Order: sequence, then C-alpha cells, then structure tokens
Amino acid sequence: MERFPNFFIVGAAKSGTTSLYHYLNQHPEIYMSPLKEPKYFSSSVVRFPHSGPGDIEVDKRVIKTWNNYVELFSSVSGEKRIGEASPDNLYFYEHVAPLIKQTNPGAKIIIILRNPTERAFSAYTHLVKYGRETLSFEEALEIEEQRKKDNYEFIWFYKDVGFYYSQVKRYLNTFGEKNIRVYLYDDFIKNPSGLIRDIYEFLEVNANCFPDMSTKHNVSLIPKNRLLQNFLSEYDHTLKKVFRPLFLNTIGKENTEGLVNLFKNKNLKRESIMPKTKRYLIKLYRDDILGLKDLIKRDLSNWLE
Repeated sequence: MERFPNFFIVGAAKSGTTSLYHYLNQHPEIYMSPLKEPKYFSSSVVRFPHSGPGDIEVDKRVIKTWNNYVELFSSVSGEKRIGEASPDNLYFYEHVAPLIKQTNPGAKIIIILRNPTERAFSAYTHLVKYGRETLSFEEALEIEEQRKKDNYEFIWFYKDVGFYYSQVKRYLNTFGEKNIRVYLYDDFIKNPSGLIRDIYEFLEVNANCFPDMSTKHNVSLIPKNRLLQNFLSEYDHTLKKVFRPLFLNTIGKENTEGLVNLFKNKNLKRESIMPKTKRYLIKLYRDDILGLKDLIKRDLSNWLE
C-alpha cells in the first residue's frame, strides 16, 4: 500500500491553502498529513534556527528527517489520494520542485494564487494578529531585505513571496501541465464549492462529495488592542500562568479555551492597506503579473487596479 503523498498543495502562502487543506481532508478518498505544513522538502535549503519573532516556535514544527516525514502518513488506510500542504514549497521552487519530482515523478500539484498586493498585506496582518510583527506595513516593507539577511522565516518576506511567475513556471516545467492545477483565490471566494469540485476531478476522486465549508480558516485580522492580543496569544504569559489553572479547575479546559478564543475574536478588526502603499506594490508587481497572465492564461487585470 502506498503511504507517501501523491499530491501537494504547494502554495502560495495566505492564499487559502489552510482552507483547502481542511476541506480536502473531509473527503473519504483523500488522506491529508495530520500536520498541515510539514515543510520537509524546504527544510534542507533553509538555515535553522530562524531569527524572527516567534520563528523558533514555527521551526519546532518543521519535519526535518525522511523517517519523521513518512511517519506522518503511517495511518493511510487505502485512500486513493495522499496529500500535504506546505505553502513554502512554492516560494522555494528552485530546490523543492525537482526534489518532489525525484521523490514522486507522477505527483499532482495544486497551486492557488492571490493578488500579490493583497497577499502581502494579509501576511503582514497575520503576523500582527499573533503579536510577532510590531512595525507598520510600510516600515516592514522597507526593511525586508535586512530581514532576509538576518534569516527571518519566509512568511516575513511580504513582497518577495508574491513574485509568482518564476515559481509557477518552474513547477509547470518540472511536472507538466497535465499534473498541475493553478487556481486563483478570487475563484475560491466567489465559488468555493465549484473550485473544490474541480480539484476532486483533478485528483480523480468522487466529485459528488461536499465538504462542510462553513468555517473560514486562518483569517488575518488586526488586533484592536495589541497588548490584550499578546496576552491572549502567549501561552507562557506571566498572568496566564497564574489565572489559567484557576479557570481550568473551575470551568474546564474546553470552556477556558473557548473563553480565550471569544476575547481574541472580539479584539480583532479588519484594516485596509494605504492607497499609496497599494499603488507602490501594484507597480512593483506589474511586469510579473503580466508574465503570469500569459503563463497561466488567466485574466489578471483586477490585480493591477
């Protein structure tokens, strides 16, 4: 029995990969890695430990050995498709695409792309939400190159991750068009069930299964109060060490976590990118978007507006 991935959701980060993972995981003919982002294939090309705030916790979850990677799929029990979703596999395309090909030449690849300007801001708000990013978006964009030199984890590279043309081209050249599906985040938002059905057909599993899509996963919002969000998010916060046992003993673990999540959600709000910054990013990505448009044969004109 095959116990190794035969399809990969490779990215892009903050483009809906988490939702795809959860929806596909509900299909009876699909087995998804219990760890959503193993990052095994990129682990041999990045330098550990990363140095950005909170990066060390992310590093702890990375699967770095073949045996540990294969162990993720030890519970496969006859599923037709076996998959995983590591969005950094798209960003580290030069190293990862040939490595996946070498390991499984017939693998099917799923790529979902988001307007790179929106994606960059979403990645930023994601890190703000968890108290890791403390700069303004504009300040963070200015020091991106320094963060690269300082060996931050790839999620911090708000601009660089959005240059999709070379990333997608390498996967197309490596696996061939018949083994690649490139989707747009816009399609996912407008018609999620249609996109999921198309993925089922691509993976050659029963397309008449309809997952529960009522939950939105990994939504990036900005905290109204950063100090409160840091308190709610940091497990080892001094005050939480004092009060957590009291709540656990009084209302139980499930109710305690529910209360924390309630306050987290109430403390979040949507925030928009500044018009000047948006214009700057659109100009930055323009040539790459035009190249990508021809490569994947999709109208991307709304990305330039």
